[in-house]
Amino acid sequence: MADGTTPAFDAELTDAVDARGAGAKLRSLGKINPRLAPQLARTMLGKARDNDSAPAFSAYCETKGFEFTSAWAANNIPFVAPLLRDFMARRPAGGPKTRYMEIGAYEGRNLAFMDWMFPDRLDVTVIDPWFDEGLNPEEKYLAVEPRFHRNMARTTFGKVATHKGFSTYELPKMLEAGDKFDLIYVDGSHTALAVMIDLCCCASLLEVGGMMVLDDYWHDISEIGGPGVKQAVDHFHAAFGRYFEVAAVYRQVALVKTAEIPR
Repeated sequence: MADGTTPAFDAELTDAVDARGAGAKLRSLGKINPRLAPQLARTMLGKARDNDSAPAFSAYCETKGFEFTSAWAANNIPFVAPLLRDFMARRPAGGPKTRYMEIGAYEGRNLAFMDWMFPDRLDVTVIDPWFDEGLNPEEKYLAVEPRFHRNMARTTFGKVATHKGFSTYELPKMLEAGDKFDLIYVDGSHTALAVMIDLCCCASLLEVGGMMVLDDYWHDISEIGGPGVKQAVDHFHAAFGRYFEVAAVYRQVALVKTAEIPR
């Protein structure tokens, strides 16, 4: 997950700039998936862009006293805010809460954004390992998890179902339990293997008509080396694209499930 410690791969820690160098961006663009290219063009050239929500959300965070140490991914907001509004507009405000799962929560900034957009409308599930002595022993994460919980206490969520662990272990348990979600945000490990497992599991956990938002699509090398997010998303779409409508492509890919996948 992007956390500011590996600037060659993380999004910039400001609201406006992607920290990856021009060479990395050109390399990614040179490998654009032709299946996604038309929607990329429509997304980037379209007029449905919200340039007001990022500064408004930043001001909201200051007012609420959230403890965020970075503002990475704020450059997604102009694209994702209209997309999310359209998705939620199709769901009755007085009906059941939207079942929302987030993979890779870190300090909870994206969750706070979702709560700001849709207060009292989400039933939230989170997967994140934070600090794990055996599998994720970086000491910086010792402070991140308590900060996450303090931030969540400032939201309208009430109870957040938190699964502390790696998504590659936690998602199969959810499949076995028969869990279902309406909206899923995937921003966990950036290795192609882990992302592919996340996508395949989430595709089954997602209800028909639900939407998955896949972060950091252009990262074609993971933080630890080897293939990254882009390869996993491209191969997933090649295999299962017929079951999804591509709603948007930019730094993220948004997929709406149109039919159940045979299992």
